[in-house]
Amino acid sequence: MRNSISLAFIAIFAMTFSLTAQNRNDSGRIGRRTQVEKRWTAKNRAENMAKQLDLSDEQKTKVEALFEEQDAQRAEQLKLQREKRQQVMDDRESRREAMEKAREQAIEENDAKLESIIGKEKMGQWKSYREDVRKRMQDANRSGRRTPRRNIPKAVN
Repeated sequence: MRNSISLAFIAIFAMTFSLTAQNRNDSGRIGRRTQVEKRWTAKNRAENMAKQLDLSDEQKTKVEALFEEQDAQRAEQLKLQREKRQQVMDDRESRREAMEKAREQAIEENDAKLESIIGKEKMGQWKSYREDVRKRMQDANRSGRRTPRRNIPKAVN
């Protein structure tokens, strides 16, 4: 008796799962319309409103004209937003370039100060060391394994 009840539950579960999987549309989403299906034209919306509210033909025509006007305004707003988004992206790129230049200038200034303290020969050794560390870190990042900082040699030859 218990076996037959548990088998019945398993069968119901399996059938529910398979039916759910069959209800998926091509995009893999359950019960959702695509963007094209969601968009109603001004005429469709006006017809729906006329049917729901029992509007006269004159009212329906005016409502449709209003919806078309609203759609045009919405399209213009979307166009402006897209332009604004592109402008922000362009501004972001110019700010990034400015920050990169400022960083390079700061590095040059710091290297000049450091060179005045430790001398040209040791500065050359230090730049060589920094370049080696940078290359190792890039290689480690490319291979998917990071080099722990404690493994970086502390003494420069």
